[in-house]
Amino acid sequence: MLETLRKKAKKSHIIQAVIGLVLAIALLVITKFAIFSVITGAKKLDITADPATFEGKYVTIDADFILTDYIEHTTTTKRKYGGSSTRTDGNSYIAFQAIDDTEAESDTWYFYSIYKKKADASAMDALMDSAWDYLTGESSSFPDSLKVTGTWSKMEPQMERYYRETLAEMGIEESEYDIFYFYQIDTGKIGSFSVAIFWVMNAIALCLLLWGIINIIGIFGNGYAKKINKYLQNNPNVSISAIDADFQAAHVIDNDTWIGKNWTVYIRGTSADILTNKELIWGYYFRRTGKNSVSEMRLFTKGGGCSHISMSESDTKEALQYYAQEQPQMIVGYDKELEKMHKKDFSGFLNIKYNPAMSAAATDSFNRF
Repeated sequence: MLETLRKKAKKSHIIQAVIGLVLAIALLVITKFAIFSVITGAKKLDITADPATFEGKYVTIDADFILTDYIEHTTTTKRKYGGSSTRTDGNSYIAFQAIDDTEAESDTWYFYSIYKKKADASAMDALMDSAWDYLTGESSSFPDSLKVTGTWSKMEPQMERYYRETLAEMGIEESEYDIFYFYQIDTGKIGSFSVAIFWVMNAIALCLLLWGIINIIGIFGNGYAKKINKYLQNNPNVSISAIDADFQAAHVIDNDTWIGKNWTVYIRGTSADILTNKELIWGYYFRRTGKNSVSEMRLFTKGGGCSHISMSESDTKEALQYYAQEQPQMIVGYDKELEKMHKKDFSGFLNIKYNPAMSAAATDSFNRF
């Protein structure tokens, strides 16, 4: 018996381990393994290098000059019963880094874009004011730099158009010393996903990974027999050899449930369980359709417990047929009145079949003696 259950549990562990690991890796692939960049730290953006080499990477830079905002990012939500509402998520800003070119005795300005959420608008306004004060000579203090961390993303065509138009309005033209990068540091994203979605996906990937590892460990363990071992501890007068003998002669339902004369053993997934048949008082098929669908056999015990065993309707009917033939103390089949009595008049419920069957069994044993 235990070897049969062990093989089934091992197979289930292997399947679940493979599913967990494959799904975890799939999520990491979808997020382009950006989690490792976050863990090890964002890569420092070399503004003088080819911008394409950093595309899609999680980068950081100390932005020197924030010139202006040029795009307001909004989200419009349509109401169910008509109309809509719009909220501002954040803004895109034009920034540049001034890199000293000693050979040309001049500075080269590298222009790019930064996205910041709405909550940062006031701080960004202050940085823009200090940048313009310095550039116009109203202040001799070099503006404070802003540490920006996010994903270096290529601009979409419409954003690039607004970017070009705004620079043109400020009288800035692309040249040898004014280099335009059509990229944005998106602080609202890690990889191609929003920060919130990114962390949710990686949290799920971590859970799947742990689940896979736990199942790999389970392949070599005996956790499948935990409930059976507990049953033996609670019933010292019962031997594993007696259960095994009953198991070998049992009716097998769908290769996962064994209904013997004295015990019912079943395994679902990686866990096996056991029931004492003489304690069973009622059994029926239960089905629920919809989002949280259920198909199961419900077995109630004299002690008030109930086992929910996942099973098809046809398999349940076969199982209940064996119970009806071999367990005279059991009521088989569902009825609303039976459910009402089970809940409100349990002793009356036992008097329907259980108590008479137990009395008859006791009398028969006495007469045989």
